[in-house]
Amino acid sequence: MSNPYQLYIDGEFCDASDGGTLESINPATGEVWTSAASATEADVDRAVTAAHRALREGPWSEMTATKRGQMLYKLAERIAAVSEMLGEIETTDPGKLAAETKAQTA
Repeated sequence: MSNPYQLYIDGEFCDASDGGTLESINPATGEVWTSAASATEADVDRAVTAAHRALREGPWSEMTATKRGQMLYKLAERIAAVSEMLGEIETTDPGKLAAETKAQTA
């Protein structure tokens, strides 16, 4: 089983506040291949509060539209750099065909 996925709240990776997780089963093998933190209502509230604060008070609020656009392009480049891994995850999790997920993540 791969490392469990955590929540990302207020700039940090963390477990669910109640420790809850969800297991993901590979439909091809019937085996658990990973797990992910299962956010509680309190976790969602904390994430929304942190996102709102970051939008209103963080560096993003002071950036020009041009700088925000540059940041989004940088994010897109980082996602593209791991597109093969994302395709593998999307193939393993729901059991989609590799050709289908490759087209979706390219």
